[in-house]
Amino acid sequence: MTSNNDFNSLLSQLQELEKSKNYLTIGNTLDRRFDSKMNDIIRKWISNDRLSNEENQFIDLYSNLQLYFVEYCFFDSQSTINNEDIIELFRTCLFRAKQIDDLKQAVIFIRDEQPSNDNINEEDEMLIYLMRMLDARSLAYRLCFKELTLPPRNLNNELNLCLTHLHAKNYLYNMKSNNNTNKNMYISYRHQFFIGCCTFAVALFDENKHSLKNDDNKKYICLLAKYIRIVLNIKDFEQNKSFLYCLRGILALLTNCVPTENWMHIINRALANPNDDDAQQANPFNIDLFSLIIVRLLGSKTLRDKAIRSDSNDIISLVDVALIFLNKWYATSRDLDDDDDDGDDGNNNTSSLSDEPNQVLRLLRSSIVVDGKLTTLVDENLNTSRKTNRNKDRQLNTSQIIIPYIDAKYDRIRLMAMSILSTIMNYQDFKDLQEKKPNMAKDIVKLIFDFIDRAIAQGTLQYRGISFELLLRYLLRFLVQDFVKKQTIPYIPKIITYAEQRHLNALKILRKISSSPDMKQDLRNNSELKEFLTTKANALFASDPRMKKIIEQIRQNLAPEQQSEPSTPIDTTSRQAFISYCHRDKYQCDKFVQALREAKLFTNIWVDTSYMKDDMVDTITSAIRQSKVVFVLLSDEYCKSDFCRREWQFTITKKIKVYPVFVQEDFKREAFDWVVFNIGHNHFYKIYKNDELQRLIKNLHSDSDEHRKLPNKTVRLSISQTSVPETIETNSLNKNKNSKKKSIANWTSHDIQDWCRKNNLEKWCEPLAHYHGQALIELSRILENDTNLQHISNGHDITVMDVVLFKCELRKLLLQRKTRRKQPKKKNVIEHHSTNISTK
Repeated sequence: MTSNNDFNSLLSQLQELEKSKNYLTIGNTLDRRFDSKMNDIIRKWISNDRLSNEENQFIDLYSNLQLYFVEYCFFDSQSTINNEDIIELFRTCLFRAKQIDDLKQAVIFIRDEQPSNDNINEEDEMLIYLMRMLDARSLAYRLCFKELTLPPRNLNNELNLCLTHLHAKNYLYNMKSNNNTNKNMYISYRHQFFIGCCTFAVALFDENKHSLKNDDNKKYICLLAKYIRIVLNIKDFEQNKSFLYCLRGILALLTNCVPTENWMHIINRALANPNDDDAQQANPFNIDLFSLIIVRLLGSKTLRDKAIRSDSNDIISLVDVALIFLNKWYATSRDLDDDDDDGDDGNNNTSSLSDEPNQVLRLLRSSIVVDGKLTTLVDENLNTSRKTNRNKDRQLNTSQIIIPYIDAKYDRIRLMAMSILSTIMNYQDFKDLQEKKPNMAKDIVKLIFDFIDRAIAQGTLQYRGISFELLLRYLLRFLVQDFVKKQTIPYIPKIITYAEQRHLNALKILRKISSSPDMKQDLRNNSELKEFLTTKANALFASDPRMKKIIEQIRQNLAPEQQSEPSTPIDTTSRQAFISYCHRDKYQCDKFVQALREAKLFTNIWVDTSYMKDDMVDTITSAIRQSKVVFVLLSDEYCKSDFCRREWQFTITKKIKVYPVFVQEDFKREAFDWVVFNIGHNHFYKIYKNDELQRLIKNLHSDSDEHRKLPNKTVRLSISQTSVPETIETNSLNKNKNSKKKSIANWTSHDIQDWCRKNNLEKWCEPLAHYHGQALIELSRILENDTNLQHISNGHDITVMDVVLFKCELRKLLLQRKTRRKQPKKKNVIEHHSTNISTK
């Protein structure tokens, strides 16, 4: 009788706790008395004895309350519980030796003894209760595994054996494609135990990291990936909680237990060669898998809304795992090596297998959603897809699917979303988002610094498992956009403090910010930064060559423009070309240089690998000054390099002809705001297309022919050479004077070409190559009727905006000539011909 009274008392307490939802009280109340009764129930069930209704009710409440308590500690971002108190509660409430041993016996019974062909056993509710208790311990272990002196290895070993047991394999093999609805798919409790619970538990046990590394695991991994594809292809899969539970477990297992180094080469080969059947056959992590995870899972409005509002811990956990899965597979990319700035690596151009481009990252960056699937946006259909801009599905890409998650209540989801966006979000994405969130850049920078503050406050320099250094790296990746850099001004003192603490990424952030021309004056005026660079940095980094080098680069970025240039004479007879490229693109650079040499267009082609001297900066700036043209080989890696940007910027300030050349097939100029500005309306060449390379060479030949016909056409004089006598004025200057005197009607094609270049109308050089002055005047008359604009722009890669700019410059030219003609002129014996200028 006493025993029954005790049991009823405990049951009543569980009922009261369930109503109160007081999670801290739950953790402190579930003591050994409850454990003892729980253990009795488990042993009775293992012995195949029938449980009473009260016992079922007891274990139902007990398992639910355990999971509630742990999920509260795991998911509540506002939790103020002392970490040591949580660990102690977990240790006493969840990881006592007797508890773990009884759960181990239950796992063995389910796996090895309980019949699987009996429908009663398939739907035994005891399985649900045990899954809750195992999930509670999996999450709790993840939170405090470093503090547990005796991790539950025995239980983990038994769960590990469940993964590839015959029961589990049968559930995987029996999962068939079904494109109708989830109602036709049967997911039993036992199915969930093997495919959802055991996978999740094994994935979260730290000692299992990379455990699926042997070749004999490959078939099992393929089955898991196939399972995900089947479930995510099912209509309304998100309405079935069993599906979501199993998806979470499998995604967690593939994330934590599959080593990337075993699979990245296989994945890269398959994604880069979609028509290679052998490559596709060997790759379980195919485009379809990533597409379904992004579009169907993360893009599901139902799941997204619940995850953002924190309506369901199960869905929060699933979304969290899916975001971590994506982070895992693209984060191996060389593109994410934030140490790869050309100024850092000593011009090391060696390559290895680890240098191969990560095709998962390329997929996330360059794909759009078409017909509900992620589709790589190849260059050939770029114009077509732009024309279908009205199609709502057309503009949707990975960034836009991920962006809403930065508003989630659960911080881990926000952090994982931030990590992905810092890598794939481009300038065009920001522009599109600006309409809905005008302060998006400001909000992102603020959010990152909020997380940094929390990481510092933790003492471990980690927040939600994300390290302080990694948070700085997220910020560094966002700073490829100049307009994001402007939002860091209020945080400069903090960044300086982190740099003084010898955090490398903090120094890189300062270097990245200082590369923006618009930021230089603000940074020069910052007293703390000035003191750091002029006094503190030398002492702090005297023994660290790498940090010392970054400090010097920041100083160079912020140095005022030189008022005088070196008096090194410029060889006017040489036609040198300078190649500005990122060392990650060395292969493409070598091919391009070879094509230029075969075309015999230049007397010299300057590439750093052949001409670099000890003083790298002076060597490069001198080489650029000596060059007639500079080829900028554009790729994502180039645009992320501060050193490459400085080369391009210096070329622009010296008014040297720049040819933007795309060497990366999926490179988009609109990905970076400053690249859009630098290119402007200039033409660019995609030399990975053979016809584009040939067109570039043809245009270069044309320019070279002009150069030969007009010797000494251009001489760039340094400021120190101001004493050049007027009698040795160059042919170029005489020619410019003559063109100003000459009637437009008498202009030659060369005059028109010079006028186009002088007024930044290079796109018009080719269409007007055979025009003379009279034809130009006639074109002006045609342009007076704006209805002709769209016809003028056809066929020459010229936009309507280009036509408008051309029209404005031409009108200005004609107006200047008419005005000059009306002004009274003094008779002059030498220049009396200029009074008869005609505009006809």
